[in-house]
Amino acid sequence: MTFVLYIIKLPPSIQEEGQQFPTPYLVLIDWGHDERDYTAGHPDDAKRLFPEGWNRMTHIRILAEHAWTKYGVRSVVHPHAGGYIEFKDEIKKLMKDIPHEIAGLCLDTGHLYYSKMDTVQWLRDCANRLDYIHFKDINLDKYQQVMTECIRFFDACGRGVMCTIGQGIIAYKSINRLLKEIGYHGYITVGQERDPRNCDSSLLDVSQSLAYLKSIGF
Repeated sequence: MTFVLYIIKLPPSIQEEGQQFPTPYLVLIDWGHDERDYTAGHPDDAKRLFPEGWNRMTHIRILAEHAWTKYGVRSVVHPHAGGYIEFKDEIKKLMKDIPHEIAGLCLDTGHLYYSKMDTVQWLRDCANRLDYIHFKDINLDKYQQVMTECIRFFDACGRGVMCTIGQGIIAYKSINRLLKEIGYHGYITVGQERDPRNCDSSLLDVSQSLAYLKSIGF
């Protein structure tokens, strides 16, 4: 649990009124399988785990319990494009198998859309399990193009499928209204996955994303 030791050395963040669990969080992600990476975003084509394989995912629960009981660090599971926890059925099964007192959810707007899910609806449906959110946006033209190809998720990101927030297809005005409606008081990370060799405009992109979010009421 070396990574947890690093986490607890971080300066504590303010726990906002209404925030369920204090930060920092241990974000747990399943990713890195060729057989799923090439079918990221394709729920009808992606190979699912057999029951015995899914049962081995109990290490998520073990990690979450250990991080909390020994270190006081809350774990959140991030459904990730290209992993074995990506699509509707897998997220629902995860929520059934791992109760909220053990681990929460970190939903990522970009990954939800990439994986053929209605972002606003899923944030609403998972409101009582939602501890943390990642904000990203999707360039629709590039998304439609990569969906016609056999391509790894991060290779698609290298092609620019993730874009500056406000320049893509995701409905952030609707998300803003929803988060107020469900009383979300947790933290949000603004991100944009891209090829690290093409990062010269990263600061500008983040600044534009934040400016757009502020302009619509965040």
